Amino acid sequence: MDDFDWTMTRLLPQDARTTFKELGDAVGHTGLGAKKRVAKLLEHGVLQLTALVNTEALGFGLAMILLEMGSAAAMRKTIERYRDCPRIINFFTTLGGYNLIALVMAEDQGTLENEAMDQCGLRSGEGIRRSEVYAIGTLSQASFLPLCLSTLNVVGDVTPCGVECQSCPSFQVQKCVGCPSTSCCKGPLG
Repeated sequence: MDDFDWTMTRLLPQDARTTFKELGDAVGHTGLGAKKRVAKLLEHGVLQLTALVNTEALGFGLAMILLEMGSAAAMRKTIERYRDCPRIINFFTTLGGYNLIALVMAEDQGTLENEAMDQCGLRSGEGIRRSEVYAIGTLSQASFLPLCLSTLNVVGDVTPCGVECQSCPSFQVQKCVGCPSTSCCKGPLG
């Protein structure tokens, strides 16, 4: 990557609606030159153009769930189980006592607690030695986060992680709004 590429990777996240002409002007090139460079960066997986969602504006709660996984196989199984979960923003593998961290969101406090504790909760999986949950207060850097909303078009009663919301005690007593990927979801994403 040269200075031109670095400038574009700095400018595009600030405003993805920046035109190719504006990008080219910023680095002394044509709009067509900027377009070709962006296409190349996209093709090589350096850039990804995506919409971000302001979780604070929506009133969504966030949490970090720290997990100590007993083995690499258990870690892979957990990540795979929740790969299409609309509430998991990202997984991070780490070095140290807790070797898997999940950044999660939920529509309300009850659902956030359920996400950590109940049938579909990350802490309910096999191979977890210990865990901690930290509710996130204020985001100091950026309120806009990438949410996995591509699974919201799924129709049915089984969640991407394999749980049936209808049989979950938290859903039955209306402590959790249910998975947005199911037809039984009672939350704003359903």
